[in-house]
Amino acid sequence: MQWAKNLFVWILILGFMILAFNLFEGSKETVVKTPLNTVLQLAEEGKLKEVKVKDNVIVGVTTDGQRIETGIPPGSDIVGKLMDKGVKVEVSVPEHSGWLVSFLISWLPILLFIGIWIYMMRQVSGGGNPNSRAFSFGKSRAKVYIDEKPKVTLNHVAGMEEVKEEVKEIIEYLKDPVKFQRLGGRPPKGVLLYGEPGVGKTLLAKAIAGEAHVPFISVSGSDFVEMFVGVGAARVRDLFDTAKKHAPCIIFIDEIDAVGRSRGVVNLGGGHDEREQTLNQLLVEMDGFDTSEGIIVIAATNRPDILDPALLRPGRFDRQIFIPRPDVRGRYEILKVHAKDKKLAPNVDLEIVARATPGFTGADLENVLNEAALLAARNGKNYIEMEDIEEAIDRVTMGLERKGMVISPKEKEKIAYHEAGHALMSLMVPGSDPLHKVSIIPRGMALGVTQQLPIDDKHMYDKEDLMGKILTLMGGRAAEEVFYGREGITTGAENDLQRATELAYRMVSMWGMSERVGPLAVRKTINPFLGGMTTSVDISEELRREIDQEVKNILTWAYEETRKTIETYKEPLKAVVKKLLEKETISCEEFVEVLKLYGIEIKNECKKEETSLEKNTQKEVKSWA
Repeated sequence: MQWAKNLFVWILILGFMILAFNLFEGSKETVVKTPLNTVLQLAEEGKLKEVKVKDNVIVGVTTDGQRIETGIPPGSDIVGKLMDKGVKVEVSVPEHSGWLVSFLISWLPILLFIGIWIYMMRQVSGGGNPNSRAFSFGKSRAKVYIDEKPKVTLNHVAGMEEVKEEVKEIIEYLKDPVKFQRLGGRPPKGVLLYGEPGVGKTLLAKAIAGEAHVPFISVSGSDFVEMFVGVGAARVRDLFDTAKKHAPCIIFIDEIDAVGRSRGVVNLGGGHDEREQTLNQLLVEMDGFDTSEGIIVIAATNRPDILDPALLRPGRFDRQIFIPRPDVRGRYEILKVHAKDKKLAPNVDLEIVARATPGFTGADLENVLNEAALLAARNGKNYIEMEDIEEAIDRVTMGLERKGMVISPKEKEKIAYHEAGHALMSLMVPGSDPLHKVSIIPRGMALGVTQQLPIDDKHMYDKEDLMGKILTLMGGRAAEEVFYGREGITTGAENDLQRATELAYRMVSMWGMSERVGPLAVRKTINPFLGGMTTSVDISEELRREIDQEVKNILTWAYEETRKTIETYKEPLKAVVKKLLEKETISCEEFVEVLKLYGIEIKNECKKEETSLEKNTQKEVKSWA
């Protein structure tokens, strides 16, 4: 038993203290108690070498090295007699140190040793955690929420309607287990939530516990991993023992990839490291408990590709729920949730905000509204206005505005032509995302920006869409060449060319969109949750040359088409650049207004027609304001 082990350890420490104290005391020299007349006799015989007088006590040393001690009667002149016999006498000044100083001198080294020992044990066993006192290596560090159950419900979760429907069955089971058991069915033992960081995995787990009104036991995967082999396995056992005491309940393991990483080929030689033992114990515990106990394990990770297959099989994590990034409708719903406690001005259009934030997760959207609230408060406003939200989006996506950056007029003009070239192509290429604004204000690493707002999130792109993106990306470099010649092109197109080249390579080598190369996929995407890196498969040198040549043909054709378009509208672009240099930021409407003065027909409007979603947004925003 654990208490018996702790008692045995404390008995050992006490025994060590007693031994150390005895050794400390035994190290002192032996002093012989001697009568006063014997001391005087030794002085008469010349056998007393020297004495020390302190607090009416005489401690002397004989000629043969023996230490003797005797007391001095009140009023006695024993010191004078010893001096007359030629004995060396040393009188110590009385010290009023008291018993406390004596105690500290005797016991301070031992107490210091005990303190260091306890501190080291607490550090090893996680002394800052109330669940991990000294010597409690195997205690789980899980936080148990019983009386203070999560107050988050499914109403706080937005942008994942299909996922919410999936987890409602788990909530119903925790509320009424008999309903599902009467037909012989069993609920899932484990549910794995996986998706990119910030999509709301932890929030969804808390909402499940909040809706079911059951205890919520939360632990991180890294809490199981320790330097001592066997500690993690003991903590897993203690975690499930705690869950059984509070059943029905939910065990939530965040970042389970820290402990559930695949054992792989590295450990085929029979390795027994700490992580492997912890994983084995987790597998055993998930097989061991009965679903009738009302325990459901929910785990979250953004790296499901590295989890051990034994952990993902039916009977352990029966269900694996993917939580994607929210689409435009989901972002709109998430913004509504986070905007309820914000004071929004009537001009705030959450539908536009949702369109302006493609690829944003729930955490990103919450951060945008929080940044907008801070900006509005800093400027002394009573409400959050649309310009505050747009500034917050720019901050999150591109960084802070670099107001102190000094740019020469000539360089600023080149930046304006570069961004105007991008904007013109976004308006003239059929099917391109609508233009929102053009800015030449430096932010982060960018010297300017052309922002487009997609009408809807696209999950599939055809060849026309991709070629439109490449044409728009080529607009900046083509504008520089048209207005400044080949000698006047700058390094500002570096990122544009990289993105255009990557798109062209994907079209040819992954998506089979080249008639010359054919429907081949010679590249593949790996690690989809860490940026989607691409790698090539083994191909012949001849095929590699064909791919490179086809990519070059696509990019060359796109650049020439873009340059011809910009040359056609050279004069209108000069007027746009003049306005852009004056205002530094112009909207799509202002850009189009200049082009229409020259009778130019725009192929892409700045904004789609108002939809029912947008009308509802305006109505709700006004009610909140």
